[in-house]
Amino acid sequence: MKKILYLIILLSASFVTEAQQLILQGKIHYERKENLHKLFTEENEWTNEFKKQLPKYRIDIFELSFNTKRSLYKMEQEFEGNSNILDWFNVAKSNIVSQNIENQKVQAQKVVYENTYQINDSLPKITWKLHNEYRTIAGFSCRKASTIILDSVYIIAFFTDEIPVSGGPESMNGLPGMILGLVVPRLNTTWFATRVDHVSVSDESLVFYPKAKKKINTIKTFLDELKLATKNWGKESGDIIWRSVL
Repeated sequence: MKKILYLIILLSASFVTEAQQLILQGKIHYERKENLHKLFTEENEWTNEFKKQLPKYRIDIFELSFNTKRSLYKMEQEFEGNSNILDWFNVAKSNIVSQNIENQKVQAQKVVYENTYQINDSLPKITWKLHNEYRTIAGFSCRKASTIILDSVYIIAFFTDEIPVSGGPESMNGLPGMILGLVVPRLNTTWFATRVDHVSVSDESLVFYPKAKKKINTIKTFLDELKLATKNWGKESGDIIWRSVL
């Protein structure tokens, strides 16, 4: 009888330890890294000269604060570079995205050149495919998943069940754990967590208050407006839309 009781205590302690290791609230710091040189699909004298004036990578730091009910994603540190040269590439560079995990709603502020858009809509439904591939990110074991959005944009994500909150950078959601790594090959851009702070985060601190009253858009109307505004922009039109809607 004593052996059975001892075994039950050991198992209980094991479950408690495992539960204590799960992170249900905190702050995640992401490094968003974009290869600027790959934005040029043609090699000629002009593009080669222009690339000499650009750093190869643009790296911005974003912070995602979260608990089990909400999350708030915003820029923490902007890349320091030649802003005049980089302005053309900075579409939706400083998105603010608030996800209401309980109600499956998203609220966002996105700046696309001279226009500021306020998004208020349901969280996009993303269908993920899970893969038996793992990697460690910021000290967490993460599993690979993939999906396609906007009909053709392939996305790779790495999520961890050690943070059992469905969320991630930008508007990414729908996995059984927090996304700590995100790769969008078509945009030559990656998001990878560099640090996870296990701190208390209140619901109030995750509520998004727009700085100014702007027109409210659903994701669909936002997409329609972007398509109309960039219909004569050629290949750049797709890049701008994908960066903005992500």
